[in-house]
Amino acid sequence: MASDSFSLTLHSERLHIRELRITDSAFIVRLLREASFIQNIGDKGVRSLEDATNYINEAGLQNYANYGFGMFLVELTGVSTPIGICGLLKRDFLPHPDFGFAFVETEHGKGYGTEAAKTIVAWAQRRLSVKRLSAFTSTSNTASIHVLTKNGFRSLGEKVLPGRTEPTHVLEWSTDAFVAD
Repeated sequence: MASDSFSLTLHSERLHIRELRITDSAFIVRLLREASFIQNIGDKGVRSLEDATNYINEAGLQNYANYGFGMFLVELTGVSTPIGICGLLKRDFLPHPDFGFAFVETEHGKGYGTEAAKTIVAWAQRRLSVKRLSAFTSTSNTASIHVLTKNGFRSLGEKVLPGRTEPTHVLEWSTDAFVAD
């Protein structure tokens, strides 16, 4: 699948957000192998450039083609240094997109997650007419829960998601009044 079939460029005060490209494979290996990623999101089995290419194809390119969204690369403005990923995924068990993000550990605590989330949620609402988003994180990941609540997500508590055995913290964002399932 060609990476030029979908193009996204979003800017915030400090960030440049764009579509994932196969050339981002080395960064994806680094990010997805970090201890915080594995602990808070899960082990995606990405160990090599080939694994990262497969991840980019699935989380990025295939989602862009099928849904008009996916995971995006987050870079620092002006220096094009990749620091994380942020975006939307389609989950079989959800009627609406799942919002997710992850940043390299050296960039935690600098407000980049909040800034990227605000930018992606606004884009999804404006460009995709999204009215509802879900987000999931490990129950102990208070930093991500804080980022999500700062961006208007409300906690639905802990649930065991399909295919999982451990409870996950579930949050939801909606343009309408808060409605729990």
